[in-house]
Amino acid sequence: MDSTESGGCSVKVLLIRPPRRHPLEQSLTVPPLGLAYIAGALEKAGHTVEIWDAYIERWTWRKLERRLRDVYVDVIGFSAMTPMWDVICRASALAKQSARWQIVGGPHPTTVKLDIFQDAPFLTAGVVGEGEDVVVHLLDWLQNGQSGEAPKGVLHPRYPFVPADTPHIKSITWPARHLLDNRQYKYPLAGKRHIGTMITSRGCPFRCSFCDKSVSGSAWRARSATDVVDEMAYMTQELGIQFINIYDDNFTLHRKRVLDICVEIERRKLNVAWKCEGRVDNLDIEMLQAMKNAGCQMIAFGVESGNPDSLALLRKDINIEQTKETFALMQQVGVKSLAYMILGVPGETLEDVWTSIRFAKEIGADYVQFSSLSAMPGTPLSMQYDSGVSVRNWLDADANRQTLTSLDEETLQRAMKQAWRYFYLRPRPLYRLGRDLLRSGYIVEMGKGVMQAIWNEDNRSEKRGHQVKSNNFSRASEA
Repeated sequence: MDSTESGGCSVKVLLIRPPRRHPLEQSLTVPPLGLAYIAGALEKAGHTVEIWDAYIERWTWRKLERRLRDVYVDVIGFSAMTPMWDVICRASALAKQSARWQIVGGPHPTTVKLDIFQDAPFLTAGVVGEGEDVVVHLLDWLQNGQSGEAPKGVLHPRYPFVPADTPHIKSITWPARHLLDNRQYKYPLAGKRHIGTMITSRGCPFRCSFCDKSVSGSAWRARSATDVVDEMAYMTQELGIQFINIYDDNFTLHRKRVLDICVEIERRKLNVAWKCEGRVDNLDIEMLQAMKNAGCQMIAFGVESGNPDSLALLRKDINIEQTKETFALMQQVGVKSLAYMILGVPGETLEDVWTSIRFAKEIGADYVQFSSLSAMPGTPLSMQYDSGVSVRNWLDADANRQTLTSLDEETLQRAMKQAWRYFYLRPRPLYRLGRDLLRSGYIVEMGKGVMQAIWNEDNRSEKRGHQVKSNNFSRASEA
């Protein structure tokens, strides 16, 4: 059955992005793109959909509880990444009286499968993989009394699981951004106030040992240049979005497609700034110049380490010289660079950690994000190493980041803090970061967090933690 047709009557669907664990939590305040994609597919199938983004609205948990008491819908849905699974479990418990059915999709249920029902007993079903087609079939099945076997791609505690076919990327409906307040989203490095996110391709053919590819897989599937720029035009002209963060795993993978997109942006004279993710082994100066001319302001790279042995363990299939050459090209063309760095890779000494910290400075990165290594369930590294420590940075969404490292927790946490100070407490990087935080409105967002922390009504009631029971994700987090 095509996803444009629904076998049953229209149902009312409420998709929820839960509140922050604490007002000072500062994960990136970007749109819930996964929920918006699901909403688009459900609206196309004739269903009535609403999105509550309690995270960006800065709802307290008590406000979410009050709002849920006032509604009753057919379906409440969530999207879950592993770092946020405890938050989803808490929201699911609050919503137990507010819907006939609860469903969840995203990387976490895709990876751990039936364990989700152990942690979140009020869930009716889970969606595995890319959910746009699966969720339409799931709603039809629920409406029809769950007769017959569960649809492909659906997790249910009483039915065997059968994987769904990978959807054709050209058939996937655009995200239902009209259900979001697009003025509220911020990206700290954008330098502009109204930002949006989009995906132009799915899947990644590379073999990084820490990367979770459970949802979109290894087969790279790309949208046409015309379709991509059509969506960019809609975002800028209809929604007033000034900066687009392209979330493809590797936007620069196919050179001709990148050049075609750039030509189309220039042909239409779109006035939009954008950022993408790339690899240091597939860029050249002509490509970079074309991207800059088409509005590309920044490219983020998984540099990960300045140590060849660590790059080999992470299976990055890049080398130190390629990184140096590409960052030199970035400086030559004038496109800003963001280097993702992993500190404390298993086998690294403290001196190795500092080799990576200094490397980010040596290559001339404009921005850097330091993280510890946390391999998601099902990734090669998660099956090779155990985690006994937790080392976080200020942007991590994890309540307790299960870190893979040979160093002790105190040593690596100290090095993590020193790394941020070493890189940013210099005149030029500090000025650049401060300027972008101010222009993007992110400083105001941080100020809201401080004020809410002072007046937070959740603080005036007893603190509650949600205990996650499954072996894949064992932790208790304070809410």
